[in-house]
Amino acid sequence: MSGKYERKKSKKSGSKMALIVVIVILVLLLAAVAAIVIYYNTMLGKMNHVNVPKINYTEAVTEPTKTETLPEPPTEALVTETTVPPTQPHVASQDDYINILVVGQAARGGEEERFADTMILFTVNTYEKSITMTSFLRDTLVKPPDYKGHTFGRIKLTTVYHMGSFYGGGVENSMELMNLTLYNNFGVEVDHNFEIDFDAFVHVIDELGGVDIELTQAEADYLNADDFWVYEDVEPGMNTLNGMTALSYARMRKAEGDSDSDIVRTSRQRKLVESLIAKLKTKSPSRLQKIANKVLPLVTTSMTNSEITDLLLTLAPMVSELTIEQGGTCPAESWGEMVDIYGDGMLHSVLRFEEDKTKAYMRERTLGEVAAN
Repeated sequence: MSGKYERKKSKKSGSKMALIVVIVILVLLLAAVAAIVIYYNTMLGKMNHVNVPKINYTEAVTEPTKTETLPEPPTEALVTETTVPPTQPHVASQDDYINILVVGQAARGGEEERFADTMILFTVNTYEKSITMTSFLRDTLVKPPDYKGHTFGRIKLTTVYHMGSFYGGGVENSMELMNLTLYNNFGVEVDHNFEIDFDAFVHVIDELGGVDIELTQAEADYLNADDFWVYEDVEPGMNTLNGMTALSYARMRKAEGDSDSDIVRTSRQRKLVESLIAKLKTKSPSRLQKIANKVLPLVTTSMTNSEITDLLLTLAPMVSELTIEQGGTCPAESWGEMVDIYGDGMLHSVLRFEEDKTKAYMRERTLGEVAAN
């Protein structure tokens, strides 16, 4: 009898111990998850977050729905046949696209001027699993909307970013006015904004050990003549550029054969971004963490932590298939003119474009919207 009691007691004790072990494991798992979440939010919190008002894109062009009149069915009895409905092709919609504008601004610490030196739109197509980079040409002559009680004439696109900050008081105003201007002039609907300054650009490339770029003879000659940014000579062909040299390469617009062209310049910038992403893929998590610790405090974004998390969760399943494509420039077609922008008798080189044609082109590539014939 006592043996039977001992066996029952032992079984109860064993069950109790197993329950305790399970509870301990669950607590440890929850603690680990909590620690990861806290660390993740801490890393995202290193960025500068600003509140950029969301734009109500009420003027987006939409095609009217056509109502088709069907004939009346015949009165006589019909033989009913079971058919399998054909598979409909996927029709692109705005839900497939996420547009993220990244601005490289030229101001350094303590400087008031905030011109957009580089503007690249990253269009994420979640259905086709692609990211397309489109560069905005900084000298394009645009008409910003009225902003903070100020009415603008036509100015260069690069100046819009500065005007937003000047009349609004902060980087969030730079982003807002730029978004409004891109929509009004090009039909582009920006979902999220990032700003990176020169220091962040240099830091991330140096932390990666440089980026691999193939240089032409003209590009090598230009960099070797730049005594301010470039401290080591380069050669035509493949080179590993450090941060300062890469910055000079990204800003280059007067190498022999460029003809002061921003189109060639922006092409270099997109090539540099591709090389940068390829280099990031080769780094270990610990190395990426070190880079993030240095670079994130130099980045400003309109995205909240939850919006960044949602974007990462959207991209995560498609990482292995994700392609990065060169999207060219906006405007795709333009012509140069000398214009007295400020009414002071001084002529400035600007780019003009056909607004309707450019809007149709950009809305198709950034929103999947096909213009009516």
